[in-house]
Amino acid sequence: MKNSKLKLNADKTEFLIIGTSTQRAKLNGFFPTHILSQSITPAASVLNLGVTFDENFNFKQHISKTCRCCFYRIRDLRRIRRVISLSVAKTIATTLVSSRLDYCNSLLYNSANKDIPKLQSPKLFSKGSHAFSSFFSLRGVLKSLHWLPVHYRIIFKMCTVAYQALSYKQPAYLNSMLTPTRNSRQLRLTSSNPLYIPRVKTKAGTRDFSVAAPTVWNALPATVKSEGNIVSFSRRLKTYLFNAAYPP
Repeated sequence: MKNSKLKLNADKTEFLIIGTSTQRAKLNGFFPTHILSQSITPAASVLNLGVTFDENFNFKQHISKTCRCCFYRIRDLRRIRRVISLSVAKTIATTLVSSRLDYCNSLLYNSANKDIPKLQSPKLFSKGSHAFSSFFSLRGVLKSLHWLPVHYRIIFKMCTVAYQALSYKQPAYLNSMLTPTRNSRQLRLTSSNPLYIPRVKTKAGTRDFSVAAPTVWNALPATVKSEGNIVSFSRRLKTYLFNAAYPP
């Protein structure tokens, strides 16, 4: 920090220890510790770039805060719903609600199955008027809006980040985590450029980018991965996921 001409503010410093309760208990003897004459202990959760990280690394608090944010936006939209058309309401909802659901959502990949549906549940929109909550909860209307379910939105984000890391080598630290599979002999699958998936022993390990990104990338058809630029790739990827989410 000194080399970067930065100064630590002890009053605003928080740190987090992530792990199981048993793992965290082994470190209890090291705290509280002192930084610049201030006594500090590990926090149960911390906020980083708008994302709430918790000590169990399950993002339950972040999901709850995202739902509350969506409640707030929908309540505001309900106040003006009578004076705007349905098309305008859809545009506002896409801008304010959909964008909030998409923010840093790749961090939620392979989270607990009981937590992710909270972001998609019709209850999320039940705070609005009956007409507006119905508009959001109907699967057919969501399909007409071309909105992907939350699970597929997470996969979409993970795939686009992987595409940028592979195609543009940026950011470099993510590109270094993606390694093509090398085979001693030519196989048909090699034409689809599969990525190496490291072996992990825990479910938390499957959420690491080095594991999650190759997993979702390898599942994509070659016609999607072969697109030459990010715009056409995103368009074809969304079409592919949309058809998977809403089969005919």
